[in-house]
Formats: sequence, C-alpha cells, structure tokens
Amino acid sequence: MMKLFITILLVISVLYLFSAPVSAKSYLEGLEVIVIVEKCNLRSTPDTSKKNVIVVLSKNEKASVMDTLTREGHLWYLVKTPNYEGWLSASVSTLNEKAIDFSLLDLIYKKTLINLEKEYPAKYFNLYNKVKKYYSKEEFDDLLLDQSNLLLQREYLDKLVFLASPVSIKKQDQQHKDWIPILVNKKTLNNGILFFEKHKVHFLNAQKETGVQASDIISILNWESGLGKYRGKYEIFKIFIHQYFHIDEVEFELFQKGHYQKEGAMDRPTAVKRLQKIKKRALNNLSQLLIRAKNTGFDPKIVKGSWAGAIGIPQFMPASMAYAVDGDKDGLIDLNTVPDSIFSIATYLKHHKYKERGREYAFKRYNHSDMYVRGVKLYSNKFEKLMPHLSSIE
Repeated sequence: MMKLFITILLVISVLYLFSAPVSAKSYLEGLEVIVIVEKCNLRSTPDTSKKNVIVVLSKNEKASVMDTLTREGHLWYLVKTPNYEGWLSASVSTLNEKAIDFSLLDLIYKKTLINLEKEYPAKYFNLYNKVKKYYSKEEFDDLLLDQSNLLLQREYLDKLVFLASPVSIKKQDQQHKDWIPILVNKKTLNNGILFFEKHKVHFLNAQKETGVQASDIISILNWESGLGKYRGKYEIFKIFIHQYFHIDEVEFELFQKGHYQKEGAMDRPTAVKRLQKIKKRALNNLSQLLIRAKNTGFDPKIVKGSWAGAIGIPQFMPASMAYAVDGDKDGLIDLNTVPDSIFSIATYLKHHKYKERGREYAFKRYNHSDMYVRGVKLYSNKFEKLMPHLSSIE
C-alpha cells in the first residue's frame, strides 16, 4: 500500500509540474536558448529516454529558460516554447545573449553601479554554469556583484580599449618587433647564462624528461617575464570580467568614433569575429580562475598578472594551468617559483606538438604573434651558440 501511495504521489507531482504555469527563476528571466542542431527532442524529464519525447524541435527554434538541472555531469534546461514546456539538453542548444542597443550616452561599462546579472543575463548565466559545481549561487553573486570588482578604472579601460581596437593586432606585432633588440642582446644573454647555471639541474631534468630544449625554455622565460623580473601588476579577475562583459561596448564606441578608418585597421566583420574569440577565452580563463581558487583556497580577486591576464614567471593563462607542473617536487604547484615554471613551460610545449610539428608551431601555441615566435627563436638560437653542449644532452 505504501509503495502504491508513493507512486501515485510521484505521478501527481510530475503532472502538476507540467500542467501548472512555470515561472522562470529571477536570475534566468530574459534568457533564451536556440537550437543549434538540425533536429532535437524536447523531453518531459531531463534524460534521454525514448519514452519522454514531447515534441521534436528544429534548428534555430527558440525557447525561454525557466530552470536548469545538472544530472550526471550533463546540463539540462527547463524551457518554454509558445506551445510546450519541457527539458532541453544544453548539448543541442546555446544561450542567446541579450541584444543590447548601445548608446554612446548610456554605455553600461560607464555606469557608476553595474548589475552584471541584470545587464548581461546570458553571459552571467553562462559563467555561473561553468562554476556551479564549485560555488553556490550566493557565493557566485558575492563575487560577481561586488562593485569594487566591476568599476572600470582608467588603467584597465586603457588596456581594454587597446585589446578591442581594430589596429590592436598590428600594434601588438610592432611591440613584439620593438622588443626584439631589448630582449635579445649581449646583456640578456649573459643574464640567461647566469640564470641557467643557477637553476641548471631543473633545466636539464626538464629537457631530459620532456625533450624540450633548455635553450627554448629559457628563451620563453626571458621573453615572458625577463626571467621572472616582470610578472604584471593587474588584478586578473578584473581583466577577464571586463573582457567578457564589456568588450562589445568598447568596440562599438571605437566604431562610432571612427577607429575603423585608421591606417592598418581590420574590417569590422573580421574584428567582431576576433572579439568573439576574445570573449570565449575570457570566459574560459575566468571560470578556470574561479574553480582553481575554490579548489586551492586562494582569493581570485587578488591574483595579479599582465594586462592580458597571464600570471607567474612563465605568464600562464588560468586556462593553461592544466599544464602546470610541480617541478621541485615539494607537493605544490607555484608558478612564482623557478623550478615549477621551467617544468611547466616544457610540459606545455611538449603537449603542443613540440616534437611532432616543431618548436615554432609550439611557440605559436604559447603566443600567436609571428613576431613573438621570431623573437623567442632568435634568443634561443643565440643562447645555444653560447652553450653548445646543451643540444647534445638528452
């Protein structure tokens, strides 16, 4: 009798769920999903049973998001179409960012108070979904709605404008070109030799274990942080927040002010595609920063790095921390220590086909600039000539 009662209660609960009007949770209001496959199923329950299909949806159909559920590592949306309510897999759909009619007189990033959840609900929820296994909604809100993290200070705005500019790539290439004589000269090579001798055991062990030449490792250390001297002064939490949430508005402002008419500017469609990649990387880096902070117990808001968000002696992005290695075997991975930095660079290059496709290919995975690759290769070649025995060590 008890089993029958429980079964009846469950059936009534399910019927109520799909007969009663469903209201979206407050933080989901205004969010839509778009079907991104040719055909997919809207289901009565969040699983792939053949018996729970309500209706088949087609590509580009839209639905309002009412709720979410993560089951066995898979995200489901409870959605509402004009005629149906049901569960839709996140793997066959994408969240649609709220369309913003920008106005030069009322750009969001210029407001004195910014509610990211209200102003950018899709972006906010996308980020929350990536970290929800590690943060409660309250913890997440405390981080993302803290105004001290959101106001775009002048030095951060300058870097965001530089990144969003349609001439940014050209300027960055020129900067790398200008840095070549500064970073590749007699003084930096002598400093490299002294640095190598001080940490020789770690360089040789990394070369032996990964197959990555010590000259290439030290060249990247020289280029990225001047062998650890320059690690950056920017709070990278703010860097990624601004890149992910605000870079569209900054680009719009630059467009309105005629920056696409400047010499060397890329065309706007190409620039917008580039910004989409920047936002995607910022989302990934920000989520990885938050997850790592939660797992290891540090405050993500106080981590400092470069204007682009790179951290430590090897200037790793948070999303690259999967390649970070405990080089000195002390039980901790700390990219502000030389041994861990040496082994982490070597591991990164190894996993990016250093042997299979050559060092230049791997260098370009570290930094996409052709001038960067040229500079790193030049220093490495000159360093190897001064230390010819390195290339023979396996």
